[in-house]
Amino acid sequence: MLVAGEGEWMNTSENIVELDDVRVYFPVRRFLSVAGYVRAVDGVSVVINRGETLALVGESGSGKTTLGKSTIGLVKPTSGKVLFDGVNIAELDEKQLKKLRRKAGVIFQDPYSSINPGFTVYRAVEEPLVINRIGDSKERRERVFRALSDVKLNPPEFFASKYPHMLSGGQRQRVAIARAIISNPEFIVADEPVTMLDASIRVEILLLLREIQQKHGLTILYITHDMATAKYFSDRLAVMYAGNIVEVGPTKLVLKDPKHPYTQALIEAVPEPDPRNRLGLRKVVPGEPPNPANPPSGCKFHPRCPQFIKGKCDLQQPNSLKLADGREVSCFLYDRGP
Repeated sequence: MLVAGEGEWMNTSENIVELDDVRVYFPVRRFLSVAGYVRAVDGVSVVINRGETLALVGESGSGKTTLGKSTIGLVKPTSGKVLFDGVNIAELDEKQLKKLRRKAGVIFQDPYSSINPGFTVYRAVEEPLVINRIGDSKERRERVFRALSDVKLNPPEFFASKYPHMLSGGQRQRVAIARAIISNPEFIVADEPVTMLDASIRVEILLLLREIQQKHGLTILYITHDMATAKYFSDRLAVMYAGNIVEVGPTKLVLKDPKHPYTQALIEAVPEPDPRNRLGLRKVVPGEPPNPANPPSGCKFHPRCPQFIKGKCDLQQPNSLKLADGREVSCFLYDRGP
């Protein structure tokens, strides 16, 4: 938490991030009036344990990126609490929020647009240090070269003078990772960090992130729509659908025995290298995700759910239920209730 009078952050909370009934609504404007709201995040409660990798998985438009941004104050919740190191982000002033962001880093999806094309690699990686007034020019130079070396851009002196257009997509993403870790953060939001890279490079980048995590003791929120990479890269898995988390638990357990019908559908849609299936046929989740500005009543997944209970799933929102194996599921199949 923030120590009074010192303005520094100390690791006093077991959970680095705690979300409590977080909602993020964006107004839909028509002319000069508000015609409704897009419910990007609609009542999410989840914790991210210190030192772990939590994968946030779901279809495009499910609210994953908005939720990730809310964990570090880039998006302000409409309601609910976001605690970082035990401190409510909403209660911080701009100076305190700036200090918090020194403890957090972000790796964006597109390595081609996330780095200023007019900056050299050195200036792009150094920028967080300059903004936060960390060190003198000599110390910043040492830290930039060390960060470039950490992401395997060697020799760092060679890459430091390059411009983004002179690098491959994989090299640009390594620069983005170096920028994210330059201020020695505790927490990293990795938003689809390998989606736009060639398949041959994705594994390298994920292995690099794992190595950096272990070296620096980082906590990572890994946002993805790819169950395959989540399987190998995360400790716990949170499945998000239309602004809600429907299942969360240890990755191996969730993938081996998914409980929520949406989680089951996502896993069934992952192609398997089975020689018996020469055409690569796979099951696909039926229907389309709901409009976040006009979601269905009850459980938002019920229009697409093969196991939906008429008169219940279409009328009530299921509560999050903790199962005996420790995972949490929001589904009436496990919470029949009165």
